[in-house]
Amino acid sequence: MKSTVKKVFLDITEEENWLNEQGEQGKMLIGYSNGIYEFEDVSPAKFQYKIDIPKYVGTSKKEYFKFLEQTGISVVKEYAGRVYLRKNKADGELELYTETKEVNNQMKKRYSFFISVGVSQFVFGVFLFVQMFNYIDEKNAPFWILLVFGLGFMISGIIFFITGICKQRKNLNSDVDRDIWE
Repeated sequence: MKSTVKKVFLDITEEENWLNEQGEQGKMLIGYSNGIYEFEDVSPAKFQYKIDIPKYVGTSKKEYFKFLEQTGISVVKEYAGRVYLRKNKADGELELYTETKEVNNQMKKRYSFFISVGVSQFVFGVFLFVQMFNYIDEKNAPFWILLVFGLGFMISGIIFFITGICKQRKNLNSDVDRDIWE
């Protein structure tokens, strides 16, 4: 039986965790587009999911996908720079990256969205705030609109930026972990 779920995530790790919960319930992801997940119920089978942000383009990306297929990992959907991967749990663990450096690069890619949105909103807020000074003598509607929106964008930008940095640091493997693995 097919089902669709509409859900939106900002955090790729939370999205991946949610997909794995669905996989534990025997739901096989068969499609994704614009926050709409398409599942097929195939219980008692269980699936594991990963969301990859590959660094490959063109023919290298096709070769990467072929390699994944050979290892038993299915490419469900490629959407907005992300690749949704699926593997039957009976076929073993779904491990993409084994080296700490690769895992850290993947985490940096995942949370760079927060940082770029934060910087762009902060810059836009500063621009609005500077424009406010053109109306400082009059203190009419444009002054207050630019003041409120400028401050709002600057605060929002700071929040997004700090969130991105904190999530990156939280999910990066530390030097202590590197010593253990090496």
